[in-house]
Amino acid sequence: MAAHENAVENLVVFAALVLAAHAASVSNDATILAAKLYFWSRVVHALAYTLKVPWVRTLAFLGGWAAQMIFAWQLLAR
Repeated sequence: MAAHENAVENLVVFAALVLAAHAASVSNDATILAAKLYFWSRVVHALAYTLKVPWVRTLAFLGGWAAQMIFAWQLLAR
């Protein structure tokens, strides 16, 4: 259940960034990469949480955080 709660909390930020990028017509290779990175990071995070592998979970969380920062940077650089 904790992995699901973590995913929901992070999805709120990611979704807001994606919707803001869409509204601002910001779509490029970086945002496409960020969306893919976020998706796969969250898949790995859920698996690592389930299998109780803390260092993989941390790396996956950082991957999702990096994806959010890429979206934020693309919005700010516009």
